[in-house]
Amino acid sequence: MNYKKTLLFVAAWLLCLPLSVSYAQNTTPDDTRNQAELTLSDETKRYYNTDEVKSIDIDGTRVIVVPPTGQPDIYDNQVTNITFIKAAHPAKLSPNAQRLLNYLNSIYGQKTLSGTMANVNWNINEARWVYKHTGRWPAINCFDFLHHIWSSPGGWIDYSNTSVVEDWYNNGGIVAAMWHWNVPANDGSNYAFYYGNDPNKKNEQTNFDVRKIFDPNSSEYKLMIQDIDKIIGYLKPLRQKDIPVIWRPLHEAGGMWFWWGMDAAACIELWHVMYQRFQAAGLNNIIWAFTPAASWGQPFRKGFDWYPGDDYVDIVGFDIYNVSNAQTIKSDYFQLLQQQCPTKLVALTECGNVATMSQQWQAGAKWLFFMPWYDYGRTNNPNSSDFSSQEHGNANINWWKDAWAKDFVLSRDQVDW
Repeated sequence: MNYKKTLLFVAAWLLCLPLSVSYAQNTTPDDTRNQAELTLSDETKRYYNTDEVKSIDIDGTRVIVVPPTGQPDIYDNQVTNITFIKAAHPAKLSPNAQRLLNYLNSIYGQKTLSGTMANVNWNINEARWVYKHTGRWPAINCFDFLHHIWSSPGGWIDYSNTSVVEDWYNNGGIVAAMWHWNVPANDGSNYAFYYGNDPNKKNEQTNFDVRKIFDPNSSEYKLMIQDIDKIIGYLKPLRQKDIPVIWRPLHEAGGMWFWWGMDAAACIELWHVMYQRFQAAGLNNIIWAFTPAASWGQPFRKGFDWYPGDDYVDIVGFDIYNVSNAQTIKSDYFQLLQQQCPTKLVALTECGNVATMSQQWQAGAKWLFFMPWYDYGRTNNPNSSDFSSQEHGNANINWWKDAWAKDFVLSRDQVDW
């Protein structure tokens, strides 16, 4: 390559001037091609929205992507092609899903929705535990497609049986869902979602290559598509029953402890593929939530290298554990989300052993919702003596009572949309 020209995105974008580049098979940005796709020598891709980039400077074999603020991305002898493509536009939501999204926007900054996580997968055990000890139901219950591989009609896990979800919704609750995505583990017989190559953990780690999302002929690509379509099949009955879902896939990718986070560009592509297949399947009841994370020793803002783009996300949130200082939660997490995604709703998508909600709210961390993670031993069996205890590994009943004492914390009976 020997290209000596600067592509001034902002000027050309605003003035609708064509940008000429001598790359083979290249196009220019316009009203439909609003994303720059950089193909690298290792066949991976990087994406930049043209309205979020100040310029791309090309000098010989060096390509420099200059954002409006912050450090540029520099590619030396790496870029083999730049193509301008059409990025997805926000999906048109079903009227009921749009009504829920409007409600979330209306309460944001004024109220916060309480939430609980299913104990492992497909239940409301944690919500039942909170109700048992406080007399109030959380507003949101989040389910997990963790065991999609084993799901079968009438089996020990059956995601096609949506009665627990329907009952929650019909009783006034908001439905959320996530996916700890199991793929073949390194031992060849088990399944895992944690990435790794520890010879002593072959049955619980996987080196599944998310970069294969760029290779439609690979077995990994075919498995990812097959699994996405399987989840679509589980979500379709909720769409048919007009139940909106706050959907939080590929969470904590930037932490790089899950297989889907081992390459940022590939994870973004996987999100895009999932989003597009959901749209094609008619799942217009989905509100999309993104949770960044940073690997050990990296600044939290690094997690936004995995951000799929504003057109693909409605809510952003952090998963926070073992932070008791409310001011730290506000400055290091809440404000960072607001700065990075100023047009998005900000939520505490998971938490455990954190400052009380009254302390966080007073500090200025006014989350859209909060959701303590489950305590397996405490709530796995609602008929056990453990279920009667008010202690909890992530949020005990005193923590919940503090939340309920504040009028800005909404329980299920107070949700009105």
